[in-house]
Amino acid sequence: MWSGSLDLHFERVGARTVIARRRHSGPLLVQRAFYEPDGGCQVYVIHPPGGVVAGDQLALSVDLQPESRTLITTPAATKIYSSSGACSLLTQDCTVSDDAVLELLPQETILYDGARARSSTHVRLGQRSQFVGWDVLCLGRDERGFAQGEFVQHWRLERQGRLLWSERSALVGGSPILHASWGLGGRRVLGTLVCTGAEHLPLEGLREATAQLGTEHDGFSVTRLGEVLVCRYLGYSAETAKRFFSAAWAISRRAVSGRNTIPPRIWAT
Repeated sequence: MWSGSLDLHFERVGARTVIARRRHSGPLLVQRAFYEPDGGCQVYVIHPPGGVVAGDQLALSVDLQPESRTLITTPAATKIYSSSGACSLLTQDCTVSDDAVLELLPQETILYDGARARSSTHVRLGQRSQFVGWDVLCLGRDERGFAQGEFVQHWRLERQGRLLWSERSALVGGSPILHASWGLGGRRVLGTLVCTGAEHLPLEGLREATAQLGTEHDGFSVTRLGEVLVCRYLGYSAETAKRFFSAAWAISRRAVSGRNTIPPRIWAT
């Protein structure tokens, strides 16, 4: 059982966003920052053990100071292994100050059959700050799928104390919702992308741009809830889910902040 925490503090210095402070304990760390042409910062959160086992507790804390721009991702999928006892806990707590932009875009999470875990992401926004985040979840890694275990996930997005969007979901291994036509229908990959600045986004253009990215077995939806855009994927492929979300990310970034997307180099390896 591992307990790890990573505290990252970003500031804008001249045209660049830099890691002004970092502190970690246990197996959770970043090594260096990579820079986009406009000075935006990209960092890769590394978990050396390579997977989450029973009772692991991993906590990421992110603080963006005014006008900083940071993209956080992971170098590989997060694997949550089977547990016969203790539940693992994964938490992400993010503060995004005025006029800052945080993009939280990890690789997919793979739930092994029998995994037991809880995940929580809480994002607090300041004035005119923006957020984009996604999560791609794969249920099982072989023909057994997710027959046992439990995964509970909670998202909370707020601006200056005002709730913008919150969602809690619970997936129980072997439950009817995983296979019923009114549920997931046997599809093993589901994902959510959420971003602010929805009032600036061309919804029809977004739907058209993503319409040809999958097959008849892939479901993708786009919903605007006030200033929040919520995109969903349901299908069989994590790579297809990420193609959908990458297209939505490119459109939202350009519309909200006037920036072109620069995919992290680690995604191509």
